[in-house]
Amino acid sequence: MKKQKNILLTFDLEEFDLPLEYNNHISDENQIKVSRDGLKEILKLLGMHKIPATFFVTAKFAIANKNAIKQLSKKHEIALHGLIHKDDYRHMKEKDALRRLSKGRKIVEKIIGTKIIGFRAPRFHIKKIKLLPTIGIKYDSSLHPTYIPGRYNNFFTERKIHRHGKLIEIPVSVTSVLRFPLFWFVFRNLGLAYSKFCTNWCFLDSKYVMLLFHPWEFVNLRLLGLKLPVYIKRDTGKALSDKLSYFVKWAKKKGYKFKTIKEFLKMQGLL
Repeated sequence: MKKQKNILLTFDLEEFDLPLEYNNHISDENQIKVSRDGLKEILKLLGMHKIPATFFVTAKFAIANKNAIKQLSKKHEIALHGLIHKDDYRHMKEKDALRRLSKGRKIVEKIIGTKIIGFRAPRFHIKKIKLLPTIGIKYDSSLHPTYIPGRYNNFFTERKIHRHGKLIEIPVSVTSVLRFPLFWFVFRNLGLAYSKFCTNWCFLDSKYVMLLFHPWEFVNLRLLGLKLPVYIKRDTGKALSDKLSYFVKWAKKKGYKFKTIKEFLKMQGLL
């Protein structure tokens, strides 16, 4: 009997503060608006294909979109992406980081009316993650076990599900051996053939493949008048929606199942 292969589609639902890294001015209101517009496109795609996803939400975005987040929680999993997206927990005192994360979790939980058990750190910036269960977090997805120039080097870290004390760590997917990544950047810049090849490769020794995107990618960034690198703007908006839709159709034909992270961990007997 074949083991079920699961695709965990995840979105970091955050304020669009990326332009600030490239010396662009963008107001808080427009940061929220861009991500809100992208979220609408994502929901159209998920609704059309009738698949669930996991949304890692910042408290700041949730406060600005309370009704949308509450509705989102009825069909999809809501997890925490921090209090605000610019937080860098690596450079905070331990107690301050936990205090801000606990505050963010309580804000989002109050909006959706249910407990949050998952977390992903903004830009994967986190330390001492084994302390997350003290604020009610059961799983973390802040590990991208590969090398991204100028960002991080996790090439030799564990790429399969593992534990840090009471905390379950479920890494973003990369291939075995060469650690080819599958996240948003390569999905848009290296094409569908690459993404399908790496998905099949990951399934050779894994029960899941986790993909990662942001709502702002589903807005055509070329039309916003921002000075951003070509690789950031390439295939955003409808181009990405079409590409991801094609990928979903391909995955379904292959027999791959779409699950939230919470559903998948329960299926594995880990929750």
